[in-house]
This record gives sequence, structure tokens and C-alpha cells, in this order.
Amino acid sequence: MVGWIVSLATVLGLALVIRHERRQARSLVERSKELERLSSELLRVNRMKSEFLANVSHELRTPLNAIVGFVDLLREGVYGELAPRQVKPVERIEASANHLRHLVDQVLDLAKMAAGRLEIHTETIDLRPFVLDVASEIESLGAALPRIRTDPTHLRQILVNLLGNAVKYTNEGGIVIRTRLVDTLPDNGPASARPSYPSNPWIGIQVIDTGIGIHPADQSRIFEEFEQVDAGPRGNSAERGTGLGLAISRRLAGLIGGMVELESEPGKGSTFTLWLPVDPADLPAAPK
Repeated sequence: MVGWIVSLATVLGLALVIRHERRQARSLVERSKELERLSSELLRVNRMKSEFLANVSHELRTPLNAIVGFVDLLREGVYGELAPRQVKPVERIEASANHLRHLVDQVLDLAKMAAGRLEIHTETIDLRPFVLDVASEIESLGAALPRIRTDPTHLRQILVNLLGNAVKYTNEGGIVIRTRLVDTLPDNGPASARPSYPSNPWIGIQVIDTGIGIHPADQSRIFEEFEQVDAGPRGNSAERGTGLGLAISRRLAGLIGGMVELESEPGKGSTFTLWLPVDPADLPAAPK
């Protein structure tokens, strides 16, 4: 009798365990389906966001271009000479329209990158005159720089963004652009901090400022979309910006085969370095 009771208890126990395992299995299947549904929904929402940004930005560019074009005609006197009292308001209209067009272009570029539709056109350029053309005053720029194969339009955009960011946050001191040619990328942190890059020569274009600096806790966040540190007042859009410049710069750098790194300390300024790969055949010849 006792043996029969023990056997029955064992069977009931096994039945309960099997029932519990089946419930857990069903629960895992349901959770897996829910995660798949949420993942699909997030992808759909992200795609819709990118398409919305691209469509809105494209539609805004047409009237903005018309505004800028007619302002140019007004300033050129096509519709008659401007009265002295009209000159300043027309200049304000032109500056505001150009600023808005720049912001729209940033959003459109971001939407294209998110959708994988940003075109890259690579060509060989001489780096020194190119950088000199971007910034009118360069300090400590090496005399002999290599030629590189890259997309000059997007390279210019990255440098303008980095310089604009430095100007925005540097009220005292100055801004310097330096170049640094290395045999391989320097190890600036843990191996997991950045992806693996080929062991070939690299040229670093550094934008160094003496501005407010960036706290270590914010140094990753500033490369995210629409993120800003110590932004200006909301009523001053030109001062506040959109928080897209650095995010676009890092993405563009990746698309042209390079990367953007930051070194900064609060109160002591920041150094943004754009690293670009160099073909050894394009290195400047050593002096005899």
C-alpha cells in the first residue's frame, strides 16, 4: 500500500513538473512572438520616421530655395534699389533663410544615411589645399601631406561641422587645426571601444579648441541624434542648433572609411580628430 502511494506521488510530481515545463515553453514561445512583433514594429516605425524626414526635408527645400533666390534678386537691385532702412531687414531674411536651409539639409542627409541612400563619390584629392580652402587660417598644418582617395563633398561637410561646433563653444582662446600622420591608428582605449581597422597609414585632421570642454559622461551622447550639451536658449535657433552636426559627421566619416574621435576635459577645451586611411603609395616622399 505504501509503495503504491509513493508511486502515485511520484507520478503526480512528474505530471506537475511536465505541466510546469509546458507552461514555461508556451510562455517562452509567446514572449518570442511578442519580441518579434515589437522588433518588426520598431523597424517599421524607424522606416516611417526616415521616410517622413526625407519627404518633409525635400518639400521644404523648394520654397526655401525660392526665398533665398528672391532675396538675392532684391539685394542685387533687380526690383529697384533698396532703401537704407530696407537693407538690414533683407539681410536678416537672407541669414535666417540660409540657416534654415542648412538645418533642412542636415535632416535630409540624416534621413538618407538612415535609409542607406546617401551617395558616396570617391576621388583623389590633395589634402593640404583642400583643408586650407575649408578653413581660412590654419595653424601647425604640416607642409607635406599625402593625397587621399575620399568623397570631397562629404569630407568638407565633416570639417565644416567640426569647425562650426568648435566656434560655437569657444568664447575665449582660439581654434587650431593640426594634422597627424601615423603608421597605424593609435590605441586610445579598450579594443571594444571601436571596430577593427586595417593596419595601414592614417592621417588625422584635428580640430582643437580652448572652449568649455565636454564632461566624460557626455562624450558618447553628443554623437547621438538631436543631443546637445549646454545648448543655447530655445528662442535662439542659430545659437542652439539641432544637435545633428556631430551625429552626421561620425556617420559620414564611417561611410568614407574613416572615424571621428574625441578627447576633452571640462574647462580645458576639446580635440575632435577625423581619421582617414592613406594608401602607402600616396605618402609624401621623404626629403633627400
